[in-house]
Amino acid sequence: MKIGLATGDSKTEVGARHGRLLSGYLLNLHRGEAPVRELMLADIERFQSLGAVGYADDLRIALKRFTSEFIDRKDRR
Repeated sequence: MKIGLATGDSKTEVGARHGRLLSGYLLNLHRGEAPVRELMLADIERFQSLGAVGYADDLRIALKRFTSEFIDRKDRR
C-alpha cells in the first residue's frame, strides 16, 4: 500500500486539486463569468484574512485557470 506521493505524482495531484476547486465554482457559471470571478476573488480574500494562506494560494491558481479557460478564450474568438 502506498502512503505518500512519489515526486512525479505530486504535480499531477496539485493540478487535480486546483481542478476540483475550480469545478465547485463552475456550478455558478450559469450566472456568467464575471460573477464567478468575483466569487473566487471574495473567497481568496476571505481565506487570506482567516490565515489560510495555502488555501488562498490554491484558489489563486484555480482563478488563473478559470481566467485562461473561460475569460481569455472568450476574448480570442
